Parts: sequence; structure tokens; C-alpha cells
Amino acid sequence: MECREFGDYNHYIFDLYGTLIDIHTDETADELWRWLADWYAVYGADWSPKRLYRQYRRFCAEEETLLKRETGVAVPEIKLEKVFLRLYREAERRHSAGFAPKGAAEEAAWADLTANAFRVRSRAYLRLFPGTLELLDGLRCRGKRVYLLSNAQAVFTRPEIEQCGLAEAFDDLWLSSDHGMKKPEPAFLLALLAAHGMDPGDAVMIGNDWHDDMGVAAANRVAGVVVNSCRLAAKERRARRKALADRFSEADADRIMEVRNIRELVNLLP
Repeated sequence: MECREFGDYNHYIFDLYGTLIDIHTDETADELWRWLADWYAVYGADWSPKRLYRQYRRFCAEEETLLKRETGVAVPEIKLEKVFLRLYREAERRHSAGFAPKGAAEEAAWADLTANAFRVRSRAYLRLFPGTLELLDGLRCRGKRVYLLSNAQAVFTRPEIEQCGLAEAFDDLWLSSDHGMKKPEPAFLLALLAAHGMDPGDAVMIGNDWHDDMGVAAANRVAGVVVNSCRLAAKERRARRKALADRFSEADADRIMEVRNIRELVNLLP
């Protein structure tokens, strides 16, 4: 079955970053880790910046391994606030600090705050791709159901969704850290389909990533639209389509439509 006309579906499932929101972050910059070490010191947890970075990566890997073991999910998604809290509790050294959180509830709130501060500090820009609001509003006005299926940390993605004016744009938000799994894990999309009683043949996945977005769509026999926001050359796009066909089937690759940008989809609405 080939991809139908874009406006013919009843259920539209969107990726977020790189598809609707244009964002750039750098979590490797020395300046970021110097700042984070200073942040932790305010609350009595002392780290050297380099050691903090190494432990952050180590704790992320440990939490992912643990979650994978507990759930059996092939592509797990951890909650980063757990990592930030571990970095506080397991600091290299400690000193007395009046602002140190007291008790589990304060520590949990502090971890959320730290995650958002870290995100803001590591972010160079956050903005909507041109045409995003027009597309989402156009679909809703036509009686379509609109969903978000994003590989994202809910603790700071929900504020970014609100900041970009998208809080009311979706019928449901599925963020990977809320579900312990991420694309291309087939069960992530399957659970969304089941939760809303969607027929896979009446749904389309819109994203910018051939492996994750189109992969999870193909695994569930859902049509896809890949947005070339990364501006891949034609040769590379052909290679990624072939990789998808090899991974699934030619029929699955045939259900994928390519567009240059989100605004192009606005023009495809009936």
C-alpha cells in the first residue's frame, strides 16, 4: 500500500525536535560543565567539571542499562532528573550549604529545577519551523486528530512546548521519558495507537529521522512523511530509503513521502 494523499488521514502523529521545533544544544562544552559544577556547589555538592561530565555520562549509561533490564525494552529512555539527583547525592565531596534541599520532596523538585537550568544553559536557540502553527491549526480545523510522539525528556520538553505556543496543539503528548522507551522501539508507537483506538492504515507519522521516525512507522505499518530539515542530499536520502526497505520491506518504504519542510505540508492540506 502506497502513501495516500497527505490530507486523507484522520490521525497525524508528529515528531517534535527537528520536525516542528528547530533547536540546537551543546552538552559537551567545557563552559557548560564549569557552570554546572558551580551550580552543584551552591547546594553543597562539590565536583570538578571534568569529573562531573564523566560521571554524568556514566550515570546515564547505568540508568539505561538498569531500565533495559527491568523492562526488557530494546530502546529504553531514562528520566534525566534521576541522573541529576544521583550527581547531587553521590558528589565527590560535600560541604554545608543553606540552600541544600531537605527531604525527598525537596530533592525531587530540585532535580527538576536542575534539569531545566541545564537545558536552558546548553541551548543555543529554540524556535518553531516556519509553517508549524499553520499546519497544526489547519489539521485541527479540518477535524483531524493530532498527536506528539517524541524522543524527549518530559521534565524540560513540556516547558519548551509551552514556550513555543504548542501546549494546546495536540490531542495527546507522548514523550519517551514518560514511557521508558523511545523511537524506534515499535511498542512506543503501538501503545499510542492502542490508547486512542487508531487504525494503523488511517494514521501517518511525520518526522525528520529516517531511522527512528520512519522506522517506528514501518514497524507498525503506518505511513510516514519525512521532513528533510537536515537538508540531506539526494544520494543520502536514497541511501536511507534503501536502508529502511532493507530493514523492513519495499512496501514499507513506499509508504514514506518526502517533503523539504513543514510549510510544504501546509500547501498539501485540502
